[in-house]
Amino acid sequence: MQQDFRKTDKFQDFLDYGKSVEIVFANECLSNAIFATRYQDQMEHWDVKGICSLISDKQLKFDVKSQKKNNRNDKQFSSELTWIESKNVYGYDGWIKGKSDYIAFERERIWFIVNREQLYKLTIQKLADNGNKKGKGKYLIYTRENAKDVITQIPFTDMEEIEHYKLLKRN
Repeated sequence: MQQDFRKTDKFQDFLDYGKSVEIVFANECLSNAIFATRYQDQMEHWDVKGICSLISDKQLKFDVKSQKKNNRNDKQFSSELTWIESKNVYGYDGWIKGKSDYIAFERERIWFIVNREQLYKLTIQKLADNGNKKGKGKYLIYTRENAKDVITQIPFTDMEEIEHYKLLKRN
């Protein structure tokens, strides 16, 4: 019998780290921050809403993504690529199809903030340009063993094609 990776101590550590990154983002980048309820986080795919004066004077919803590794066992975070989730591990719509206005990616020295809808369109286009091929890697459609997720990797440099992206220095 195979173990469900979603029920391991290592996965809980991953969740705890993600929550701490959300708090740091809210403290560094937002005013009037309000954190999502568990339902909003899991089903609507946003973590915090508030005003990011660099983007707008209106309250916006942000889904905050901690740094990712290319492979779980890698020692270093990837500075070139990140994972985009179309379907989550349960097979439901992933965060790229959520209700956030922006995705805030944690990087070593910056927050890379990109419009979610434009990132979704860019990802769909790049997958199509690559023939919607399956596999693990840049612009390949990947599903992990024992999960129902559908994910792909996208380079941060390609996200710079999106009109509405911002870089904020981290404190």
